[in-house]
Amino acid sequence: MEPNDTVFVHDDKARMGRRCPQCGETSITTCSHHHTFTYGSGDTAATLEVDLPLRRCGACDLEYLDHEGERLKHEAVCRHLRVLSPAEIRGIRKSLGMTRAVFAEITGLGEATLNRWENGAVVQNLANDRYLRLLALPEIMDRLKALTTFQGFLSEPPGNLKFRVLAVSAERLLSQKRFQLRKAS
Repeated sequence: MEPNDTVFVHDDKARMGRRCPQCGETSITTCSHHHTFTYGSGDTAATLEVDLPLRRCGACDLEYLDHEGERLKHEAVCRHLRVLSPAEIRGIRKSLGMTRAVFAEITGLGEATLNRWENGAVVQNLANDRYLRLLALPEIMDRLKALTTFQGFLSEPPGNLKFRVLAVSAERLLSQKRFQLRKAS
């Protein structure tokens, strides 16, 4: 097959529930489209190849890529960069039986960052990729959990956090009464 060749495949099971984004009809066929694209720029640019599911509406002849095609292109970029794919990152977290919030709390990674990595919005850098690979090792995660618990981060569920109350004294109350905001001149 030559680059960018298209082979039509009629898959009734796969197209169930799929609607054309232009006309709303459900007469969608899927074909395999060999796609070549450039990733990067300048001297570091690389030519990547991937087979994508090209959707075609039988009613209005619109051809389009959906989220599945975008996911496959993202995975091709991850393979090229030799980093974990979004599915592999999600798999590490789920294999540890953790929600994104708990995983973020234990690892120190941001929950929003994990969300972007797991959904393919961005590709993690090499340092974070190596960290994620280490987190897949149960002994590493056990040490992090112990460290986090020791430091008191996991001693209370997030909804039951308590704040330290300062001692109330007559001097502090008087200081609070005198405090007022003033306009800057």
